[in-house]
Amino acid sequence: MRLQGLILSLLLVQRICVAFTASHRKCLGSTICYGKWTPSDGSYEIEELVPETGFGSEAVPESQRPINEYLDMTKQPLFGWASKDSIGLLVRLGIVYAVVFGAVCFPIAGATYTQDGYLIQKLAASNVGALSFIGFLMIRLYSGWGYVGSRLTSKVVEFEETGWYDGDFELKTDAERKRDKFLYDDKVKPVIDRLKGFSFGLGGLWIASIIGFNVAASYKPIYDQYDPNMLQRLSYDEKLAERASINSGGKPIYCDNRYYRAIANGGQGCDR
Repeated sequence: MRLQGLILSLLLVQRICVAFTASHRKCLGSTICYGKWTPSDGSYEIEELVPETGFGSEAVPESQRPINEYLDMTKQPLFGWASKDSIGLLVRLGIVYAVVFGAVCFPIAGATYTQDGYLIQKLAASNVGALSFIGFLMIRLYSGWGYVGSRLTSKVVEFEETGWYDGDFELKTDAERKRDKFLYDDKVKPVIDRLKGFSFGLGGLWIASIIGFNVAASYKPIYDQYDPNMLQRLSYDEKLAERASINSGGKPIYCDNRYYRAIANGGQGCDR
């Protein structure tokens, strides 16, 4: 009986150790962790408790302590995206790209290319606009996480007591420096490295989209009937005049321009 009880105890300890080893990384870098053991099935889980604030010098306002700035930033919707894994960040950026592309950029491109047969140009222009928006978003994310990273790695804490005119600084204690350094290495630096990788990739896509748009625009340029040089050529270039007549479809040339259509009493003759 004693041998059997000893074997059961060893098996229970083994299960606890395996569960602890499998889940301890979840709590790595957090401020407070606690273990939860379920006697019925012998399971052991590590849970992470994120505090609302962290310790620091009393001279520094709580909202300006680096660790509290980190905690506040992770609670913000956009900045919290960057703390996810690469797949989670990519999915969120993809959703933003699709929404901006379809709801903002494509309608603007449609107002620019009003004639038929310019679908590729519309898509290329919308792609450039949507990627540019994602680029500005990445700059905002990187600047925010970079600022918090510099605050965590600095040996001093710069702060404002009541306003910009009475700024001061406070040296971090050894405990604060070690805590902030550990927090930076475990939580902030991976996010900054991830944002750098995404930014380089996005920059390459943006350059490729610019090249693609220029190719599409030069392949089938818009006939600009309001260009003075174009109007001057019409007086002696019969082929150009014939093309202008075909493009107009028997309508006044101002029909494809909202500004000149409005000047012409709402576009008289454009409905035929």
